[in-house]
Amino acid sequence: MARPLPPERAAGRALPEENNTPMMAIFGGVFGLLLVFLVVVNLYSNAAQRERLERGGEDGLYRIERMDGGSGYVVISFPRELRIVETGASLAPDTVCEPGGPFTDYARRVYETKGDQLVFFILEGSVTTMAAARECLRLMWPDQVLTIGWVMADNELLKSVALNDIPGYIRDYAAERP
Repeated sequence: MARPLPPERAAGRALPEENNTPMMAIFGGVFGLLLVFLVVVNLYSNAAQRERLERGGEDGLYRIERMDGGSGYVVISFPRELRIVETGASLAPDTVCEPGGPFTDYARRVYETKGDQLVFFILEGSVTTMAAARECLRLMWPDQVLTIGWVMADNELLKSVALNDIPGYIRDYAAERP
């Protein structure tokens, strides 16, 4: 049968447990401060992200920022129409270059800022529509070199974009194609 420890030794055994209590309190305090710090950083990060999304939502749907400081303004070329994303205007290829029309006014506004350009998203079968718009730009500024951009947006590109991100008019066009 085991004998009980004398009270002096029993008290000595309890001392190390009592000495750990301040360490646990310090650890808990530091852990609490870290949690508060992480919450503050998370709130700041969320606010900054929300601000970027709001700023991008204003014109990020139709404007692509370039690394050199310029911007590209998106125009979508369909086989039977040209659509200006910013204004939502749709034009038949034969009406693209009408003086005072939506495309000519939009092009003047875009190209009046140095470094800005039009970026054509060319869907399958719509190269002729984009060519009509390009010729219109050449007629508007015959002696000036203009920069344009284009993206060949074939069915494979359209499939690679999440369907929720594709506007309805592009989704309908993609569904028509075999």
